[in-house]
Amino acid sequence: MKRYLLSCVSIILIISTLFLSSCYKETEIPPITETQKNEQPEANLYQEKISALADGDFEGTQFRVATDSSSLFIPKNQTGVVGKEQYFRNKAVEEKYNVKITLTDESGMPTIAERIRSEALAGADYCDMVLLESTGFKTLVASEALLNVRSIPYLNLGASYYHENALTSTNFGNFTYGISGDFNYDPSNAYVVFYNKDLLAKTALPSLHQLALDNQWDFENFLIYSEEVSTVCKAESNNVFGFASTHDQQTLVNAFWAASGLNFLSNPYGEKPQLIYNNDSLNNFITQTQNILFRSPSYLKDNSLALQSFKNQQCFSMIAPLKYAEEITGHGLNWGVVPLPKLDINQKEYFSYLDSKQTYVGFSKGTQNTALSGMVTEALFCASDGLSELLTIKTYLNLYLNSSDDAVQIRSAISKPYYDAAEFFSLDGSPYAASTQILLYRVMSSEGDLESLYNQYLKMFQKYVDGKIKT
Repeated sequence: MKRYLLSCVSIILIISTLFLSSCYKETEIPPITETQKNEQPEANLYQEKISALADGDFEGTQFRVATDSSSLFIPKNQTGVVGKEQYFRNKAVEEKYNVKITLTDESGMPTIAERIRSEALAGADYCDMVLLESTGFKTLVASEALLNVRSIPYLNLGASYYHENALTSTNFGNFTYGISGDFNYDPSNAYVVFYNKDLLAKTALPSLHQLALDNQWDFENFLIYSEEVSTVCKAESNNVFGFASTHDQQTLVNAFWAASGLNFLSNPYGEKPQLIYNNDSLNNFITQTQNILFRSPSYLKDNSLALQSFKNQQCFSMIAPLKYAEEITGHGLNWGVVPLPKLDINQKEYFSYLDSKQTYVGFSKGTQNTALSGMVTEALFCASDGLSELLTIKTYLNLYLNSSDDAVQIRSAISKPYYDAAEFFSLDGSPYAASTQILLYRVMSSEGDLESLYNQYLKMFQKYVDGKIKT
């Protein structure tokens, strides 16, 4: 194993634990009564957050949201920490602009994306905001049913409460299709690595939590830990796999690609997007990911067995969305959680993969009152700054975790969601799909020739861009 350097992280742990102490083992909050809604002081926090934003009075009009993810901001019942905070955030925004936040009549239905598309192309004023998961949102992009986000007044897209990499991923020339931030981010969909602490204790390997805190948790160590635990257990006549996943290999290629923080595309606003080809970093990624997913004997490749194998302690670790914590709680497991590993120890941050559960906010072409859309949307994003991370940590400490150390790891795992421009524009069959879904998986699974495949995509991509963006 490559040399592991211990560092003084006790101060970091203490500070992080103090930050989280107010979240730890909080009792369930009962449904909010009408009296409590009027008495609770928490609304003042959100009023203060949005106090510096532009003022406006829309005379009680409805702010209509068309969405397939209504639980992100209007929960079915105002119960618990999440419902309480969402209620007071919405209330503060409604009071500032004299509006009523509502859902359109088909929000939450499987057909909502098609309804938005048909209304937009007909020029109908159907909604003031679109909030959809990736697949539905990309349908609107491919149909040219959305306004340029940069044409909406009162949106300060340079503000810290917008995910900068999400904004960049939706740029195409002088057009930006969608935005994202804590308002529409559900960290429970972020992929993490669950691991069995008792199985790790059988080895002489250092604490995995400590490894992650010391920024040593990378692809190489992921494979070392997986194979070492498996080897030690097999020596005890206990057949234990090093790792498994609830998702297939192609999805895992995408997850590791996101964890690496690499990109195939550069598409700054106002410029033609360009494919990036860094031979060293890309080949490093391919070699290491092939070793993990296609060559390691410790990988349980049957994703249908992954969850049960992890519960039965037949697998050291499991790669899955954070929400799988609910599935493994209560099975007598002494488990922990860490982020997806970095490509190498020089990588500065841990990135989290969201699969198709990314959500984006945009605006239908039929939207008439763009001032209303801009002001209320800006306020919702501003008021939500930091909220998704805090509520996730509170929820998981209350319901699943026994250690604040795991909460520190969750913070690392969810604080930097990864958005891929190539994936975002892939739905219409364009060469934007020359990201992980096609090129990398083809190279890894079939030992294909990277240079030849890349050159094919480069030609198709250039032709596609030249046809879409006129200079």
